[in-house]
Amino acid sequence: MVFNSFGFILLFLPAFLLAIQLAKRIAKKRPELKEACKIVIIAFSLVFYGLFGVKNGIVLAISVLANSVGTLWLRKLKSGLLLFTLILVNIAALMFFKFSGMFFPIAISFYTFNQISYIVDSYKGDIEKFDLLDYLLYILFFPKILQGPLMGYGDFTGELDKAQNAKFDAEIVLRALLLLSFGLFKKVILADTFGRAVDYGYDNLMTLGSLEAILVAVFYSFQLYFDFSGYCDMAGAVCMMIGFDLPDNFNSPYKAVNIIDFWKRWHITLTKFFTKYVYIPLGGNRKGAVRMYINFMIVFLLSGLWHGSGWTFIVWGAMHGVLYVLTRLVMHGKKTGNDVTKAVVQVKIKSVGILSVLKHVISVVLTFIYVTVAWVFFRANTISDAITLLTRIFTGGSRRIATNISACFQLDELWYVIKVTPIMKLGFAWDVCLWLFVVISVIIIFFSKNAIQISKGCKIGIKTTVLTAILLVWSIVSFAGVSTFLYMNF
Repeated sequence: MVFNSFGFILLFLPAFLLAIQLAKRIAKKRPELKEACKIVIIAFSLVFYGLFGVKNGIVLAISVLANSVGTLWLRKLKSGLLLFTLILVNIAALMFFKFSGMFFPIAISFYTFNQISYIVDSYKGDIEKFDLLDYLLYILFFPKILQGPLMGYGDFTGELDKAQNAKFDAEIVLRALLLLSFGLFKKVILADTFGRAVDYGYDNLMTLGSLEAILVAVFYSFQLYFDFSGYCDMAGAVCMMIGFDLPDNFNSPYKAVNIIDFWKRWHITLTKFFTKYVYIPLGGNRKGAVRMYINFMIVFLLSGLWHGSGWTFIVWGAMHGVLYVLTRLVMHGKKTGNDVTKAVVQVKIKSVGILSVLKHVISVVLTFIYVTVAWVFFRANTISDAITLLTRIFTGGSRRIATNISACFQLDELWYVIKVTPIMKLGFAWDVCLWLFVVISVIIIFFSKNAIQISKGCKIGIKTTVLTAILLVWSIVSFAGVSTFLYMNF
C-alpha cells in the first residue's frame, strides 16, 4: 500500500487513527494493557506492508527474525566477530537482491539500514535492553518503512513514548491534513506529471531538440524533488496526527549554495547514517586530509551502490563525491580560485547588498545545474543514454517543444479552462500548461517555505481549510493515473 491510494486515504488512515484513539483510551483505563498502542501500530504496519505481496512479506519476516535472534546473541556474547558477521549478512542480502536480477523487495534498503543501526547500537551499549515490541515497531513502523527517514532507535522510542501520551488535538489534526494535502499535491499532480514527460524524453532521446533535452533533464530534477518531498510531507503528516515527530529528511535542497550544503538538505538522515556507520568507522577526519577525502569518496560511491546496481549510479555517486571533495579543499584553503569559484563554494553568504545577492543566486543556480546533470546519470538506463541526452542539449537544434511532451501537462481540469478562454487562439497555447507547471514548481522549490514550516506556522482558519480541501480532492480524483514513489525502488 502507498500513501497516494484510495485504500490508504479513505480506509486505512481513518481506521488507523480511530484504532489509535481507542487503544489510548483502553490503556488509560486498564494499565495492564499499556502496550495497546504499540500492538495497534504493529498490526496496521503489517497490513500496510503485507499488501505489497507475499514475497515481500517473507523477505521482511526472515530479515526481522534473523536480526532479532542475532541481536540477542550479540548482546550476550559481546563478540566483535559476530557483529561483523551480522552486518555482513545484512549487506550481502541487500546486494543479492540488488544484483541477482530477482525481484527487489519493497523497502529492503531502508529496513536493512535500520537493522544495521540497531545491531551496532546494541553492541555499543546504546540500547539498554532488547524489547521485542519496540524492536518490531522500530523496523515496521509504516510511515517510515518505505522511504525513511532513517531514525536512531533511541530517538524513535522517545517519540513513540510521546505519541502514546499525546492527547487528541483538533488543530494539530487540521495542520496535519494541510501537510498531507501538500504532500499529495506534490506527488500526484506535480511529480507524476513531470514523470510522464521525463519518460517520453528518455524513450525518444535521439529525437529531442536542445530545449526539449534541457527540459527533460530539469523535469527529472523536479520530479524527484516533488516525489521525495511529497512522501516526506505525507509521512510527517500521518505521524503528526498521532503526536509523533519524524526527523527532518528534506529541507529545500535546491536552495543549496554548494554540494556540501545540498547534502545537508537532501535525504538528511541517510547522510547522517553514512557519517555515523561508514565515514567515522573508516577514520573520518582523524587520519589526515588525504584519508579524509578518500573516506568521502568511499561514502559517495557506496551511496551510489545503495541507490542502484548499474554503472550510472556509480557515476552519479562519483560526481557528487568529486565535487564534495573539491569543495572541501577550496573551503579549507587547500586550493585557491577566483571570486566566482569562492562564491560557488561559500556555505553562508551574508545577504547584504546587490553583490552578495548576486553571488548567492549564482551559487544556487550553479549547484542546481550540477545536481541536475548528475541526476541525468541517475535516471538514465545506461551511461550512453545519459551522454546522449546531455549531447542533445548542444546538438539538438532549435525547434518547438514536441506535442507529446506538452500534452503530458494538459490535465483535463487545466486544459478545459484554457480551451474556453482567448488564450487558445494564441500560438503558444499548446505549451501554456507546461510552462504553468514550470513556474509553479520554481516558486515552490526556490522561493517558498517548506510545507512543514507552512503547516506548523500558518493560522488555521477558513482559507487553510478550503486550500486543504481543494488539494485533497484534486489529488484524490487523480489517483487513477499515479505511480509508486521513486525511492521505493532503491
